[in-house]
Amino acid sequence: MNLYRADLHIHTCLSPCGSLDMSPTVIVETAVARGLDIIAVTDHNTTLQCPEIQALGAEAGLTVIAGAEVCTREEAHCLALFGSEEARAAFQEYLDRHLPPIPNDPERFGDQVWVNRHDEILGEAPWLLLSALDQSVNQVADVVKKLDGLFVAAHVERPSFSLLSQLGFIDPSLPLDAIEYSDASRFARLLAEQKYLSGYTSYPASDAHYPEQIGSKPCLIQASAPLFDNIRKAYAKSQEHLILSSA
Repeated sequence: MNLYRADLHIHTCLSPCGSLDMSPTVIVETAVARGLDIIAVTDHNTTLQCPEIQALGAEAGLTVIAGAEVCTREEAHCLALFGSEEARAAFQEYLDRHLPPIPNDPERFGDQVWVNRHDEILGEAPWLLLSALDQSVNQVADVVKKLDGLFVAAHVERPSFSLLSQLGFIDPSLPLDAIEYSDASRFARLLAEQKYLSGYTSYPASDAHYPEQIGSKPCLIQASAPLFDNIRKAYAKSQEHLILSSA
């Protein structure tokens, strides 16, 4: 088994709240420079920037997982991660169907553009990506599972836009693969208060919106190779694959 440094929650210039400096080239170069082996690209309610970063990552020896940070109807943020281009594309079609047609206001919320490796604009998302889908957390989870993806509760310890802040608890029937946190001290306090959460695989991630945040809160993945299926095994603590909270 090997240990791989990972940051599984990174935004790009496509997220309106993300810096325009978060281009594919900057993300990959920064991740490699900071010793990361695996990253996940998780823009708000879209996966459109993923393929370009995956192509660059492959050239640099960096494993890039395609995903999205979904805002459910309850305004809870969850991560959906996928192991194939077919699954990513199918989930993008689902997002397109269920994101409300509320026009983005770039002056208020920020630009929503995706670019190529040369920072040339490939397209602009017209609807506000920060909106909540018209789908519940259970509906989103069902779609992710049907596409053989991984479903993760994002920044679960935060007082807003988390499953706990919006719903008060995590339904044990929800098919979560893991829970993510961004502040270790706050998460430790949460675990002390809600002990059932210790039954979930948990790990930190940066939720990077700016280049300097990439890799700032990495986890370690113990696996035979830096592959999507091995991340699945690490979440499940299967066949000696593990995800560790400290890197």
